[in-house]
Amino acid sequence: MPDEPPPLRSADRAPRAELFRLLVEQVRDYAIFGLDDRGIVVSWNSGAERIKGYRADEIIGHHFSRFYPEEAIRAGWPQTELERATEDGRFEDEGWRVRKDGTRFWAHVVITALRDEDGTLRGFAKVTRDLTEEKRAAQLETDVRVVGEFVAMLGHELRNPLAPIRNAIDVAKRADDPQRTRWALEVVERQSAHLTRLVDDLLDIGRITRGQLSLSRRRVPLRYAIESAVEATRANIERHRHQLTVTYRAHPRVRGDSVRLTQVFTNLLDNACKYTPDGGHIDVEVSAEEDTARVVVSDTGVGVSPERLAHLFDVFTQERRSLARSEGGLGLGLAVARHLVELHGGDIVAESPGPGCGSTFRVTLPLLELLADDTEGLRPSVLSALVIDDNRDAAEMLAALLEAHGHETSLAFDGREGVRLAAREQPDVILLDIGLPDMDGYQVARRLRSDPALRGVVLVAVTGYGAEEDRRRALESGFDVHLSKPIDYATLQRRVPIFASP
Repeated sequence: MPDEPPPLRSADRAPRAELFRLLVEQVRDYAIFGLDDRGIVVSWNSGAERIKGYRADEIIGHHFSRFYPEEAIRAGWPQTELERATEDGRFEDEGWRVRKDGTRFWAHVVITALRDEDGTLRGFAKVTRDLTEEKRAAQLETDVRVVGEFVAMLGHELRNPLAPIRNAIDVAKRADDPQRTRWALEVVERQSAHLTRLVDDLLDIGRITRGQLSLSRRRVPLRYAIESAVEATRANIERHRHQLTVTYRAHPRVRGDSVRLTQVFTNLLDNACKYTPDGGHIDVEVSAEEDTARVVVSDTGVGVSPERLAHLFDVFTQERRSLARSEGGLGLGLAVARHLVELHGGDIVAESPGPGCGSTFRVTLPLLELLADDTEGLRPSVLSALVIDDNRDAAEMLAALLEAHGHETSLAFDGREGVRLAAREQPDVILLDIGLPDMDGYQVARRLRSDPALRGVVLVAVTGYGAEEDRRRALESGFDVHLSKPIDYATLQRRVPIFASP
């Protein structure tokens, strides 16, 4: 047998240690750095500087959690990584990380626990590789596949209602029995309604992805939106013999679009109905806490697998469950609901213990106010309007007209008072006369538009000046609509969109 090489002497070890140090420091394809047992950065190589953007003197002495997105920090993920590496000796992960300039990159990370001869934990070695380009290529491949699957599903879903519609029309043409004709027409009505929902979802997703979906904001009792959604889904719920329970622990009012909020809760109820076997339970609970309105929709349905839960609100995602395929759909309802809730400044999360254990969806929205009882909650959404006109009779009559249609009004008889009231009350709509004595309506409009808190208010010029030049000047001053006196409520509904929605 060949002779074993003699053990290294101390003098021989030094050059090799220096060579290893240089290797680690000068590797640029990997971020290699050390942490102490608390997660504080203690060493930093050139690859770490290239990938993460920090120089050694900027980062050494700081906690490594600054490399993580806010949501990961809130979830305690950096500490979890260290705990798992401590327990198992190493930890491996992929996920988003944050560079010094705030941009994100997709990282493959290995953390190794470092122990001395006595087994005492001395710190961690962390190796990070930037896989952003690989992630993008994989995501592009996935997107192409998902879109291909979606297009195939779209063709299937659009054909599904067309077949019974065509057959029902043929039956109706040939039927001598009025009852059979009525049945055929009901089939056409039901299937065309399903087709309309599919097209509406497609159009909404298109508007959302282009950033073109806007809200007509007003003061909306949540009960009105929820009861409207219940009515819209009642036939489907009854067809599946589900038991629906709606509980109001509070009667919150929010600032939002009543039509779009109804759409959110309709989509959630449709989803619960679709994924719950016949004879199941669907529960809706409404509450309020501090400055937040809460709506929880839960069901006893088939549940969601953990790996699918994180992608439940993605566009073109539909859990491959037999119940869903029998019901049809494009998998757009939850994606639309999420975007609409976010447009309202709220949040929506999904929870499920797993397959067979049902699902829960929690919607939170900024609370505007609480109603004393439920009597007002069943009314359509209410506008808060400010009328500014120096003619007291004209102002009071316009306010009375709005109040007769269920809206709340305030009055100001000059421009300065109008600006003060608008800042204090932040109304949904301001109806403003142009010919005011102290400061004219154009000046008032510019003052109102300069206040960030009033950026979303609908500003209507109500004036005797009706020439084209007057209209142009009004729009340039910040008015949304120019109306010539006299006006009635039908004119407001026709010309001012915020009055036209329910």
